[in-house]
Amino acid sequence: MKQIQDKTYKEFADIKHHIGALQSQQLADEELSLLYERLKYQFTNLNQQVAVTQALKPSSETQPIHKRQKIKRDKPLIQQQGKSIALPKILKQPSTEQRPKKTKGKLKSAHIYQANVLNRELRLNPFSDLPTILDDDLNKGVNNLIQSGLIPKDVDLGPAFKRGEELLSISQVQVQNPTEKSKYYNTGYSENLSKYKVAPQKQTAKQIADYSSSFVERQSVPREKIQQVKVVRKAKYIIEIKNGHYVPDFHYQIRNLMIWGGIMHIIKKLEKIASGQLDGDRIAQLAQSQFKVHLIELYECYISKPIMERLYIINKKQFSVESAILKIQATVRMFVASRKYRHQKRIVQKVIRIQKEFRLKQTYVYTINQIKKNMGQLISTLENRQKQFLLEDLNQKRIEIHIPSYSIKQFQRLSMSHFKSREGLQLTRLFALKDPNVSIIYVCAPLQEEIMAYFYKLLEVAGINPEGRLFFIHPENINRFPSHYSLALLLYLSPKAIHQISELIKGQFSYIVPMRVGKEEFLIAEYLKTNIYSGPYELIEKYSKKSEAVELFRQLSFPVAPEYHKFVSKDDFVDKLTVLIMKNLTVQKWMFKIDIEFNGRGTAWFSLEGVKQFIEIKKFPHSIEFKVLRELVQTLLPIKTVLAFPQMFTFEEYLENFIRNGGIVEAYPNAYKVQTINIQVNLENQGTYQILNTSTSIVIKEMSKVGCIYPQNVLNLNVDSLIQPLADELYKQNVFGYFTLSLLSFNGAFYTKSLKFGMDEYIGATVLSTAMDTDQFTYIPFVYHPGIAEQKFNDLFIKCRKEGISFDIEKKVGTLIWLSDQIEKGVLSLLCLGAPKKAVKLTTDALNFLQQFGGNIMKTNSHQKQDTFYFIDIVSRLRQLNSEAQQ
Repeated sequence: MKQIQDKTYKEFADIKHHIGALQSQQLADEELSLLYERLKYQFTNLNQQVAVTQALKPSSETQPIHKRQKIKRDKPLIQQQGKSIALPKILKQPSTEQRPKKTKGKLKSAHIYQANVLNRELRLNPFSDLPTILDDDLNKGVNNLIQSGLIPKDVDLGPAFKRGEELLSISQVQVQNPTEKSKYYNTGYSENLSKYKVAPQKQTAKQIADYSSSFVERQSVPREKIQQVKVVRKAKYIIEIKNGHYVPDFHYQIRNLMIWGGIMHIIKKLEKIASGQLDGDRIAQLAQSQFKVHLIELYECYISKPIMERLYIINKKQFSVESAILKIQATVRMFVASRKYRHQKRIVQKVIRIQKEFRLKQTYVYTINQIKKNMGQLISTLENRQKQFLLEDLNQKRIEIHIPSYSIKQFQRLSMSHFKSREGLQLTRLFALKDPNVSIIYVCAPLQEEIMAYFYKLLEVAGINPEGRLFFIHPENINRFPSHYSLALLLYLSPKAIHQISELIKGQFSYIVPMRVGKEEFLIAEYLKTNIYSGPYELIEKYSKKSEAVELFRQLSFPVAPEYHKFVSKDDFVDKLTVLIMKNLTVQKWMFKIDIEFNGRGTAWFSLEGVKQFIEIKKFPHSIEFKVLRELVQTLLPIKTVLAFPQMFTFEEYLENFIRNGGIVEAYPNAYKVQTINIQVNLENQGTYQILNTSTSIVIKEMSKVGCIYPQNVLNLNVDSLIQPLADELYKQNVFGYFTLSLLSFNGAFYTKSLKFGMDEYIGATVLSTAMDTDQFTYIPFVYHPGIAEQKFNDLFIKCRKEGISFDIEKKVGTLIWLSDQIEKGVLSLLCLGAPKKAVKLTTDALNFLQQFGGNIMKTNSHQKQDTFYFIDIVSRLRQLNSEAQQ
């Protein structure tokens, strides 16, 4: 070791002497740089040797570098439990090329290295020969030797550390003055020459010749003393990127504070290119530029010529003509491929959407078919039960489940004004308790106590004791679902209410009395295992349509108006209407009726009266051309067609609804007075029928029914001659229950119009009048006055008595007024008992009182598509009927 130290010291003295001689000759900067590198290499080599010596053979006393003994590296031994184990041979790393050391992780006079992994050969074969130990392995410490397998893990290293001086020592070290720190500028090239001080040292790095063989790690050198030999141009301000990261410079940041965001954007790009010294002013110029910064401009920011040359060589292809051609071709191909990809992607998206729609359609069709299948099974089960119901005797004690529900399509319920209130106006059904064998379960919304007390009083007047025979059921979920849900549907969705009904009818003969028969009633009947006082749903739905009812009337040879009802499209509608007009030139008005609508909601009329072209055509009936007449009809149709409820449809919407849901076009009689007559029938389950009453409809807007006058005295008619064949034909098809036959009367003749099944509000009024021992009355089921909603319940009846609007309990004559549920809704029903003329007068007086009580109102154009009946129209029509009756 001493020989190595002497040799190294001698070489250092020779180099120092040679440097002094060269300085006197004023050598170039390149030659001085080479001398620096050689000197640094010598010191580095010397330090490595000293470190190996201390690690393998520590001495008890600290000796100077030039007095330490050389050690043998052939077979170093480590004692393990009394045995000597040969360590792998340590070789010095070849020094063909000096590599710049990494600065990351370095501390003062110490190193932090990442431990090497176990050698692959040792990982595969733990019993193989140990690899050779290099200088780098020794510099990284004992832990690295263990981790990399150079020293076995089971070796006890304790004896090696017990000998010699302590591993760590603490001593005071002079720290560089912070004021002098700003005088120095550490760069990538000066860093290799600079070292940090470990031992106390007073002198600074003034000249290279002053470097001695003292243990030097690093020292900062002033920037003005270091000559950059690799700079191709001078820079006013230099910054540095080191190990791929920008070295912060606070002065540079303050200097360019206003454009610092743009500078950092460029620096981030430069960090991805290469490490080195950069021209700060050039970067500031690029940051202020409004144009896009190209790669060549980024290269120009580097100060070091080798770095620039290396970047140019690496990216040479980017700045050649051939590379430009290739770039253009690649760009074109990229756009072509991108366009093809987008096209294929759109196709794939469309295919996926088609597949989803197809699968959704399949699922929908399957679900619908499954629902129909299940519904068919329920209906078939119910039909079997209904066949047994046909044999039952209705004179026994029974329970009637009254569900006054509008079981119609959803869009019809949405277009009904005050839908819930109309369902609540059918408390007249309670008077079926007149039969002592009948008990009633009445399903409705919760009622006010005043309304309940009012009807209990009326039942008492009719001589009916409801105690123990009248039960009110309120669906518990009536307020949880939308307001347009029908009462039957709400009952079906209220399990507690259905359970209450099932408990009440358990072990007793019962059946459901519907208002308008729908699927919900059949589902409830199947759940309760009871019957429905009605025929099969398919036949009820079929004959409720006006076009199907006309076929039945024609089959029974009933008088029917000229009509047609099989329309396919709008053009077909115009063609068939033209044919009807050509065959019936005397008809001035044609009625259009949608099959599924009621109370005039789907009614419209097309009038040709006063049309000059049509009058000229009628003069020559044998020379009428179809084409000419069709053009006339097509032109006049949207102009001359009048809708009963124009707020519900436009003409185009009406015609579309007519074609979609089916309808009928029939001739309207050319008479001064045309009236509608209704015949109410109860077809019992054993085939016998009972004519309940007949009435004349109170009509506004030509065909909108708002009330009835009982009985009818317009037509001298043998009612049995009509009802007998109709009842027999219906009973043959297992259809029974309540139904109403409507006729159109004119000049002593009539046409059959339609059939309506179920116990509607008008049959309920007949049940009430029968309980009061009379069949003469006037009934208006729905009266709406917004001014009534602003009054109090008690004030209404107090003022009624003052104005003489009352009911005589002894004579059972007078006016009955009842609300649906709350007076705040302004909806009520009006029934006046008495002879037809007197009943009309009582009704007129009651309407005049209500107008005075609630205030005068005018028609308003509502934006809602609903079948609104205006109070002023009803009052005007009743006043007209009253004046005609008084004459």
